[in-house]
Amino acid sequence: MKYKKTNFNGLIAAGFSPFHKNGSVNTKVISPFVNYLIENGIRGFYLMGSTGEGLLLKVSDRIKITETYIEAIDGRVPVIVNVSHNSYAISNELTKHAVEAGADGVSATLQSYYPITSLDQLICGIEKIAGCQDSIPFMYYHIPGKTGLHFKMHLLLDKLGDRLPQLGGIKFTSPALNDFMLCSRLYGDRYQMLFGVDELFLPALAMGADTFIGSTYNFMPSIYQTIIRDYQNGNRQDANKNYFRITQIIDTFLQYDGLAAQKAIMKMIGHDFGETKSPVLPLSSKNYDQLYSELDQLGFFNELKTNPDKQ
Repeated sequence: MKYKKTNFNGLIAAGFSPFHKNGSVNTKVISPFVNYLIENGIRGFYLMGSTGEGLLLKVSDRIKITETYIEAIDGRVPVIVNVSHNSYAISNELTKHAVEAGADGVSATLQSYYPITSLDQLICGIEKIAGCQDSIPFMYYHIPGKTGLHFKMHLLLDKLGDRLPQLGGIKFTSPALNDFMLCSRLYGDRYQMLFGVDELFLPALAMGADTFIGSTYNFMPSIYQTIIRDYQNGNRQDANKNYFRITQIIDTFLQYDGLAAQKAIMKMIGHDFGETKSPVLPLSSKNYDQLYSELDQLGFFNELKTNPDKQ
């Protein structure tokens, strides 16, 4: 089995998970937001990852949110579902559900409690998750800042070879651009590299990245699309100018808790996905108003097609 790189391309939004004030899943907000993003050029969705708080949810809620997204997307763009869990058996159940629900790919980190200290252990864990189906590609989720697994991915791909046909590539959420380049140049004909650090968007684009997964594509996709267009047209000065705008906005909300701040931003632009799950605390009213003011000063709301809602 060999997966085509064209399965995934462009900006892929890391989907937020929506909740009512009592913590239950609020599926009603998903469909309108999916339509909004697709209308604004989003080329895919990545569900139940860091942005989607998947590892904080019970399995039934993960399934409910996943099914609602896939139904709303209705085959218009591809969907990748994160199936990470400390139990490989449950990861396998989530993988099989994703296949049955119509996902186009699955992705996962490995369990995080017992230490993984060698590439052999890493490969064994990937095989345990990826090997339970052969219908859609498995994209290993490399996010060393969360997992503590700082293995070089080009060495992983070299050691794997063609041993695991289900492996379609890597969701590469690491600032190690040298490793990303080695993976892309040495193994790009077999594996697709999905870049996942929004702050390094333009450097990754310059290195040849063509597929990006990120949380900030939910609320400023047009700026990223402008960067791509300017860069491809040779207008590097304007590409850098808009990249600077993005880094300013990201740096601003990262002064707070990144996930809580981004959920607050979603509310500000008219898409209320509720509060974050513990241990992530939502922004206080004071910090919410302060963040709104700081973003407004940066001109963040000027380009939005939805009406910003400070309340």
